[in-house]
Amino acid sequence: MKTRYKINEMTCSGCQAKVTEALQTVADKVEVSLNPAEAVIETNKKIALEDLQNALSHKGPYTIQEITINADGTEILSEIAHHAAHNHNNHNQPPKQLEHLAGKYYCPMLCEGDKVYDSNVGCPVCGMDLVQIGGSTTKNNEESILKTMFLQAAIVTVPVFFIAMLGMNHDSFIYNIIPFNVALWLQFLGATAVLTIGKKYLKRAYVSFKTLNLNMFSLIGLGAIAAYLFSIYVFFNQHAFHNNSHLPIYFESVAVIFTLMILGQWLEARAHKKTKSSLEHLLNLVPQKATLLLNGKTTEIDIDKVQINDELLVKPGEKIPVDGIIQSGNTSVNEALLTGEPLPVNKKENDEVLAGSINTDQSFTMKATRVGQFTTIAQIIEMVNKASLSRAPIQRLADKISGYFVPIVVFIAVCSFVYWGYFSKDPSLLFGLQNAISVLIIACPCALGLATPVSISVGIGKGAEYGILIKKAEALESLQKTNVLITDKTGTITEGKTSLEKIIPLKRISEEELIKITAQLNASSEHPIAKAFTNKAHELKIAFEPAKMVATIQGKGIQAVLNKEKVILGNEALLNQNNIEITEEIKFKVTEIQNQGKTVSYVSINNELVGLAIIHDAIKPGVKETVSFLQSKNIQIIMLTGDHKNTANAIAQQVGINNVFAQQLPQDKLSMIESNQKEGKIVTMIGDGINDAPALAKADIGIAMGNGSDLAQDFAKITLLNSSFSLVKNAYILSTKVMQNIKQNLFFAFVYNVIGIAVAAGVMYYTTGILLSPMIAALAMCLSSVSVIANALRLRKLKL
Repeated sequence: MKTRYKINEMTCSGCQAKVTEALQTVADKVEVSLNPAEAVIETNKKIALEDLQNALSHKGPYTIQEITINADGTEILSEIAHHAAHNHNNHNQPPKQLEHLAGKYYCPMLCEGDKVYDSNVGCPVCGMDLVQIGGSTTKNNEESILKTMFLQAAIVTVPVFFIAMLGMNHDSFIYNIIPFNVALWLQFLGATAVLTIGKKYLKRAYVSFKTLNLNMFSLIGLGAIAAYLFSIYVFFNQHAFHNNSHLPIYFESVAVIFTLMILGQWLEARAHKKTKSSLEHLLNLVPQKATLLLNGKTTEIDIDKVQINDELLVKPGEKIPVDGIIQSGNTSVNEALLTGEPLPVNKKENDEVLAGSINTDQSFTMKATRVGQFTTIAQIIEMVNKASLSRAPIQRLADKISGYFVPIVVFIAVCSFVYWGYFSKDPSLLFGLQNAISVLIIACPCALGLATPVSISVGIGKGAEYGILIKKAEALESLQKTNVLITDKTGTITEGKTSLEKIIPLKRISEEELIKITAQLNASSEHPIAKAFTNKAHELKIAFEPAKMVATIQGKGIQAVLNKEKVILGNEALLNQNNIEITEEIKFKVTEIQNQGKTVSYVSINNELVGLAIIHDAIKPGVKETVSFLQSKNIQIIMLTGDHKNTANAIAQQVGINNVFAQQLPQDKLSMIESNQKEGKIVTMIGDGINDAPALAKADIGIAMGNGSDLAQDFAKITLLNSSFSLVKNAYILSTKVMQNIKQNLFFAFVYNVIGIAVAAGVMYYTTGILLSPMIAALAMCLSSVSVIANALRLRKLKL
């Protein structure tokens, strides 16, 4: 059976792709059209409307209504009851179909798909902290919670540590202050308190063994509990150890182990938090209030009360509260917050405006199209958050090794216990147990586990500072392996907009006067070429008045009467139509200009040729230098463009690209990428338009320009916020430096663990007498994690 549905808030091709992907999670046969905004779903059994809405809610602010045909042929729209109510009182309530998930937790790595958990026990697969559904400040709260946990544990651990260290001998002076048994009880209670503070990590260790998904918490939990239980046994059976000068009690080791582990978790949380700070400050730049227009009256409301389709008033100097479409009014908007471009952008009716931008000119009304977490700024933040938690392929290698590492360490610990307990020169179960516990503690793969994600997270944050939004962590690894870089031309290498380079005077009239005249002719037109002339006049601060009578000759140009003189601006066909002579010398000069990929318009006054206007799509700054840099890294650069061959070759020659393919269709670009990939090459694609989307999706690394289409950005793994081609060089350098940092971390983590395990197991005891107590092992374990984090944080000082 086929069922038709209306999809609300689907406004572009990017939306269409998201809606299709969402509905395909609950139905196999789905057809989604943009105009009209509908979906047709074919199934054997009808799917509940609530299930379809639930799928859509994970992709954006889309709502769905079933379309049925009445007896008289009219269409009836049915919808979920809670979507029909549209008022500002219940806006903050979560959708009914998601209420049962509010407060639940999920793994940010999605190790078990969309499975949710009742509490933050840690992912049973990877051991990471879970993220709470419905909480926008979970990460910040987690960092604060871990800080409190560390301070609490440290307050307890410090006195326990000093009591244990100062009381290593029975005749220590400390026992003149604190009786011996009281000191032991204080250590026992302190260790128990610290374990209670860090109980969630004990639970994670238990879950890891229960599910056989062993991780760093497996070793920490096993080592700490072994030391704790052994110490309790000694504590309550002191008479069995009366011949020892020092009771083998390790309560202080347990406390130190868990305190240092909590410290490591806190430092990791702080690192994640710092990497996001370069973008999260954007949220603070969005106003907290909005002016609502309702029934002709204005009301100031909180920003979180704004709903889709609300009409808002934005006054001069105010920040735009949400994303939307201008309903009435013309203005200019400073979008430097999002694009990095300092010049205000002119906006008119039906133009899009973005939250956080500043209205610099006139008041206007707008209709809200994206609010809350769906605004452009919020999506950028979410993009970085997801990217900082996504895994690079090299991380999967570390995870796989960790899966084997834990059982190997447990095996070594058992062997150490058996050897020193039964087969050494002086067998001692106590000595064997101490060494086994030390092996378990020092082998904790904290450093190994942190080696990749911390570097990736810091690298993504550094990229964000430079306007390089990395949507998937794998892009950071793959980019520095690129063999072939394929790039579009218009909007990528060039600005993607027409501009007037200059006007060459051919007679007595100056260039400034010619610019003024041509601006007067084009002042009333919104055509891109017309704007090129008026923008040039504005740029040079040349005042002009619009010509009152201007005739447009389709496909040729324009003409008007200015100061009783006939003025023509157009192509050669328009001059021929008016019998205006063009000398061979001028034709030769025009040909030279056109061979540079530029367009020439002729200016005549009273049928006399007086000037040549050179119009072009300017090459972006730094393109030639970036191309040269990438070529020095043995990267082959290919330009694919739908433009004419002569223009394409001219632009390519100017920037130093030798491989050029013109008049390319989307499928041609896709085929080029596929052919290079079949040869085993890593391909990076750079583009900005809808026609580039298939190629961006197919490439190993897709890079989209920030001012390009939504669809291009949806399929790209990296977005360049200010659309500067030179950022490709910065992204490549960042990729190289991050991978170097990860390899350093992995090397030190592996070498550290190999040496540490050997020493803890007693391999060097007979030759050097060196051993590690469980407490020293815990300190060494923590220092290894801190060193990895410190090395990763060096990336924050990287200059691109």
